[in-house]
Amino acid sequence: MFRFNLKCFLSSLLLTGITGVVWLPPAAAAADPIRVILDHDGGFEDYYAVLVVALASQGKAPPVKLIGVTTAPNGESYCNNSNGYPDLKQALLGQFSVAEGTIDGITQKILSVAQYSNAKIYSGCDVRATTISVPNETDEFGKPIPGTEFTPVRVQLPLAGKPALEPCLFHKEFVFSERDIVCWNEFNRPFRDETLRYVLPKVQDALNTFKLPELKLIRPKKKAPDFIAESMCDAYRSQKPLTILSVGPVTNLARAYIKIERNPKAYGCPRKTKLSDLKSVISTRFMGGAWDTNKADNFDANGNYRLNEPFPTWTAGNIYFQAGEHIFGMHHLPFPGTNFEAIQTGEQKKAFNSLNNAEFNFWIDAPAMAKVLNSSIPVSIVPLNATDSARLQGFGDRLKNNPSQCATAPAQFIQTLQFANSPAPGVFVFDTLFFWDTLAATSLWNDFANFENFHDLEITTLTNGDPTTVTGQLPAAELFRRDIGSLFRRGQVSNPVTLALSTKPANGDPDFKTTIQNYVFGLVCTAQ
Repeated sequence: MFRFNLKCFLSSLLLTGITGVVWLPPAAAAADPIRVILDHDGGFEDYYAVLVVALASQGKAPPVKLIGVTTAPNGESYCNNSNGYPDLKQALLGQFSVAEGTIDGITQKILSVAQYSNAKIYSGCDVRATTISVPNETDEFGKPIPGTEFTPVRVQLPLAGKPALEPCLFHKEFVFSERDIVCWNEFNRPFRDETLRYVLPKVQDALNTFKLPELKLIRPKKKAPDFIAESMCDAYRSQKPLTILSVGPVTNLARAYIKIERNPKAYGCPRKTKLSDLKSVISTRFMGGAWDTNKADNFDANGNYRLNEPFPTWTAGNIYFQAGEHIFGMHHLPFPGTNFEAIQTGEQKKAFNSLNNAEFNFWIDAPAMAKVLNSSIPVSIVPLNATDSARLQGFGDRLKNNPSQCATAPAQFIQTLQFANSPAPGVFVFDTLFFWDTLAATSLWNDFANFENFHDLEITTLTNGDPTTVTGQLPAAELFRRDIGSLFRRGQVSNPVTLALSTKPANGDPDFKTTIQNYVFGLVCTAQ
């Protein structure tokens, strides 16, 4: 069992001359740890959050208790036999089996690095899947070229089903990537492949180096939404608070809500239980969204949505179009002078379903987010506004430069992964990015973020949901349901919602970077 050793942590800071902020734990731990189910979609930093929560859950008086991990079917996830996987990825898998390369398989290895066996893994894969025919050749608008052949592809469905999934195309997203199947309920292929190319081998290296056994934690007979629903009902019956922490799309949670609504007794709730009855013991926290307090960035003086303009005002986000290409990028604006008129008014609107530079987690299954925002169960959101200050830059070097204190499997995994894709032209190097999900997780038991009640802000994520929109290949009604910004703007969110629009740096830390890094350093480098 790993334990957080404060004396060792403080000594390591003094010995190595690390200056800046030192995180100190609360003087007295809470009597009962925060019980958490962590739901994630398999991005590289999702695994950092899983690791950190697992480490923080151990010891004599842990502030948090990870009771289960659920994996998403969409976003950055790889589900077995879906979307051409593993056949298209055999070269990346190398020595690893198909099962090891799935989101469930990698999650099991991460928990094994922490040697944490008290949280089992429940997959969201194959809750709803279908086979579609993808044209092998299309024109620039996504229309099949006459005479082209079609390839059957098995895909995982978002909450809204097949209508929200399409189009799926064979598409080359980056100059350095090969053509691959792209559907709009998942992150682009080059980034998803990084879990196989870098995360999988690095976590295995850590297990091998420290001779740690791989724990058997995957529970294939119970799906993620069922586990979440049963856990919520158990919390309600026992009056033991439970937090659902989602750091990817909220598909699993929305499906769990629907299950309880339809048949609460089947999941252990009293027969006439409503979701609103659970709000006394259930809370949720999400990493997602990008918030803009300036309405003029979103709507003109007449109330028209500004992303309908040929030259829209771009707001905070990380998904956007650039020169007619569907591009995913973190905090990059399109080329100056890019004209989006053809995308908005031409036949291209049938091939693409997003114009916004949207935040990824909310955009990828927006109907699911709309569901949880209208469940009456409290929501707290950690958007890009806060996570932009939780920087990873330099953390790999810090672990590397403290070999005596950081001779642990968790530290080796993070340190080697931080530079695993450097240099890699066209792909964002991990060490330049952010503790997005780790901040959302650790803010549950640390005073890391300034949460405030939602008042009159505008969310800048998801598809253009204005009913008069001309963008997108989905019907206007479906687009409207996918736009959480419109839900807030029109007063169609029933939940209590708090937002973390900023972070709380410790004394002496001007930008919070050292604060979050100190905390993670303490966990991964003092694990005994």
